[in-house]
Order: sequence, then structure tokens, then C-alpha cells
Amino acid sequence: MIKLTREDWAEIYYALDRKAFAVRRGEYAPEDAHGQDAAWVAHIEAIKEKIGSDGSVAADKGVAGIK
Repeated sequence: MIKLTREDWAEIYYALDRKAFAVRRGEYAPEDAHGQDAAWVAHIEAIKEKIGSDGSVAADKGVAGIK
């Protein structure tokens, strides 16, 4: 099993942040069903919350251990 560092998790967090920003701007599939982008952004935001902006939450508890 690979153990990710706090820095690794922080990098993942900011990659997700950029993805959510791009989706909000409509940079992906404008033909998506109504509400699909909002659901995608909500999912990304939930993952970001589990990770924590500095990566410490995920590094300390692991993503599977976060409720």
C-alpha cells in the first residue's frame, strides 16, 4: 500500500480545486444533462473537504477513515 504524504494530498486537493473551477466555467462537455455539472462540482467539493486544503486531514486519517 502506498502512503501519501501531506504534500501529496495537498497537491491532489489543489488539482481537484482546479478541476471544480474548470467545470464551473463550463470548460467540460457543455452538452451534459442539466444539473450534471452541479452534481460533479458537489462531489469534488466533498472530496476536497475530506482531504483538507493543506492535506493534513487525509495524511493523518486516510481518506477511507474520514466520515
